[in-house]
Amino acid sequence: MGDWIQRDVEQKRIKEVVDYLRKQEQRFFNSLILGIYDGKPSYRDIEVKTSEFYNNEDEVNYFSRTFGILTLNGDESIFAIDGQHRSVSIKKAVKKDKNLKTDEICVIFLAHKNSDEGKTRTRRLFSTLNRYAKPVNKKEIIALSEDDNCAILTRKIVENYNKFQDKILITGNKSISSKNKSSFTTIIQLYDIIVLILCKKRITSVKTTDGEDPKEFLNTRTTDAKINKSYKTLENIFDRLCETFSQLKNLLLDDTLIDRNDMGTSLIFRPIGQEIFFKVLKVGIDEDKEENVYSYFSKAKFDLKNPVWESVFWDQEAETIITTSERQKYAYLLIMEKIGFSIKRTKKDVEMYKAFNFSSSDI
Repeated sequence: MGDWIQRDVEQKRIKEVVDYLRKQEQRFFNSLILGIYDGKPSYRDIEVKTSEFYNNEDEVNYFSRTFGILTLNGDESIFAIDGQHRSVSIKKAVKKDKNLKTDEICVIFLAHKNSDEGKTRTRRLFSTLNRYAKPVNKKEIIALSEDDNCAILTRKIVENYNKFQDKILITGNKSISSKNKSSFTTIIQLYDIIVLILCKKRITSVKTTDGEDPKEFLNTRTTDAKINKSYKTLENIFDRLCETFSQLKNLLLDDTLIDRNDMGTSLIFRPIGQEIFFKVLKVGIDEDKEENVYSYFSKAKFDLKNPVWESVFWDQEAETIITTSERQKYAYLLIMEKIGFSIKRTKKDVEMYKAFNFSSSDI
């Protein structure tokens, strides 16, 4: 009987140890990764000594070099590299229950230098952690990635291109509120436009444009010279964009507010219109006919007062815009045909063409 009791006790102890280790493992993998700079952090080694129970001198020396106490003086600046949501949750929890201040959590500190080189290193670490572990949202990748060349160029445009100053909405959504009167587009849409301009892109089922290999260009940083060259290309295109659409020129140069609820406001202020324009332009660039594209859009009535675009994009009952890919492709092909590009419609495209019953002469 005693043996059974002894075995039961041992099994319970083993289970307790296993449960404890699992909890510690979970705590480690849920740890916060924090960047730290400024202040005067100090580190003191912990001296580990041998005893009658443990006298492995090599391991004792190793543990003495490995473990220690990190002391902060309170002037340090600390920010979350990984675990932002947990960090916010901890702050909220401590506000509700002060007793939680004594709870212990696992934290990994990474030294950070508050210089351009240090910021680049930390951004790369952040984006790498989140791109290849648990992905963060697109806005954060655009804001932080040092390997995605289009993200780097998006930041460079937002920060340095004068015409877009305070005209790009920094938000987590691609679309923009109809109440917004002062922004051209969102940072996510701008990023997608830059990808479309610079990378190979399958625009329709029958057309793939030239450009950088997206797998490489969006994941491996190129040279500064190439980034600067791409920036100049984008700058020239956005200059021409401003000249092509008078309402956009008024917004960017004169701060004239726009009314997105007005049917006469150009579709260039909507993601659907921006995608159509830049897809047509990309083909024009490929075929060395971009001047034809700028010429058409500078004269065309590219808004919902145009009966064609009202019929294609406007839902009368719901009073909302329809942005399905089929309708976008219909408009794209119609404009391409109008400008004089060679197009090829699939069977479904022909069905859509017949359903609306508009020709290129109507636009």
